[in-house]
Amino acid sequence: MGRIDVSAEREGTPHELTVSPGLATLLLSDSPVARWELTGRENFRRVMEGTDTLALLPRSDVKEGTRLKLTLVFADGAAPARAELVLVVHPALAQRQVELYRHPRSMESYQQEVRQLRAEVGRAQAEVERLRATQARPDGLTGLLASGVMMDEGVAFRDLTLTFQRTQKEALSMRRVTTFRAATRAAIRATLQSHLDVSWRPMGAALVDGTGRTVSPLGIWPQEAIAPDAEGLIILELELPSSKALGPYTLKLWAEGGMHAVTVRNISFP
Repeated sequence: MGRIDVSAEREGTPHELTVSPGLATLLLSDSPVARWELTGRENFRRVMEGTDTLALLPRSDVKEGTRLKLTLVFADGAAPARAELVLVVHPALAQRQVELYRHPRSMESYQQEVRQLRAEVGRAQAEVERLRATQARPDGLTGLLASGVMMDEGVAFRDLTLTFQRTQKEALSMRRVTTFRAATRAAIRATLQSHLDVSWRPMGAALVDGTGRTVSPLGIWPQEAIAPDAEGLIILELELPSSKALGPYTLKLWAEGGMHAVTVRNISFP
């Protein structure tokens, strides 16, 4: 007994089915078939169609190597909507009974995938526009002034090295923490000491205030990992919800999968 599997991902890819002159072949479908489309019917003595069964008896004089197209059009409207088969004539090696298994996919799942893809494309386009706008601005102090991030009062800073609270017994520890604040942005510069025997790269970060509200960073720099048992610099840039949201906050940093998290309390801004 032979088996053919069809799915939405491979719709349109033909499957071969071997038939022989004078020998009957029975094709069984696990899904109802609305229509069997067979080319070259004159090559068959009998063709018996059912809602899920097709019986084929090729003529005794059909030529070896003849290839005939058979299409199953399914009745339920799910994907795949059809299955494509090629009947190949062989003098002796007919597949006498073949079961066709369809792995359907609903239209709703397609629509959900389209919505997700559109959302991802929208986010990617927004990121491209943001990068273009960033590249169009000058660097350095000129860029800060031109973007409005820094106004006449400049950038205030606060050294928290003596006041922030470390979480004990962590695989990574803070050596120094400095916070900065300009007109529309804030930043945290931290020096971390790794006690791990593997490299560590921050994949996520968050500031949590006393009410549990979270502020996510606009970016984490640099992207390079901190080597095992080494020291590294990390800078987070943020957009705080208001000019009065100065803290205190709890800073959380973590690697991929939430592993080897770092927690630092009593983070405040000037």
